[in-house]
Amino acid sequence: MYIDSFISNKNIILSLEEKIKTSKLSHAMLIFAKNGCGVNHFAKLLAGDILNIDKSDFHLIETESHPQVQIIKGSGVSGQIKVDSVRDINSNVNFSSLSGDKRVVIIQNCEKFNQNSANALLKNLEEPKDDITYILTSTDSSAILSTIRSRCQIFTLTQPSVSECREYFKDEKAEYLTRLIDIYDGNIGLVKDCLNNPKRLEILHKAIQAQEYINQQDQYSLAKLLFAFNKKKDEFSLFLNDIEYICDKKLNENNVNVLNAITISRNAMDRNANLALIMENFIISIKK
Repeated sequence: MYIDSFISNKNIILSLEEKIKTSKLSHAMLIFAKNGCGVNHFAKLLAGDILNIDKSDFHLIETESHPQVQIIKGSGVSGQIKVDSVRDINSNVNFSSLSGDKRVVIIQNCEKFNQNSANALLKNLEEPKDDITYILTSTDSSAILSTIRSRCQIFTLTQPSVSECREYFKDEKAEYLTRLIDIYDGNIGLVKDCLNNPKRLEILHKAIQAQEYINQQDQYSLAKLLFAFNKKKDEFSLFLNDIEYICDKKLNENNVNVLNAITISRNAMDRNANLALIMENFIISIKK
């Protein structure tokens, strides 16, 4: 089966394979995983197994063009899943029932539902059709509406171990690979992003440099470095994620202050506060 190729989580994989073989799979599943652990990729592998897709056709699921797999994701800066996207699901689900084709609907990052889009989906979850399977994914279990959780079978994928991550990248020759695996605790997705995207690696390097400035109490150099993220909210968010990983390696008093500053900055970003002000407050919070 396709999900056999997924790294780690063998107990969940065996359970799902048994449910597929015995036709006891739930009509709706909610799958959690930490960012970078490949939960959306796992959902596509699972869809291939549910539909018994031929290997020659699996690339259509990967490219999100398979006629029996509908993939819904958020849009815009916020990534919010809008009610119109759910209405598209309803239209396709109704068509599926008429055509007789079995279908899988993957809803990525379903913590991005608003109340209207969540309510629009609930009717389908409450009145499931035999030929439709829903796979919902999320990286934030605390943000999922209880009404959605209660109608899904829940699975939580764990991050691969550092040794499993090393095995996954055993043929990779990048000189900084060992450092990446160490920083990200074996998170394959985050390591892969840095290996494949020079801009992403540059952000990590800035996070490492920022940590050095913080340890040296060099606020001027830190402020100069942070200014590079002015009007680049998405990149600053990745920078905060990287600083968090670095600080988690050594929880001294200084790093605890940094982690608190990261939390304050994220809360301000969620409120759409001015980014320059957020960065200024980040430095002030660290000084405290």
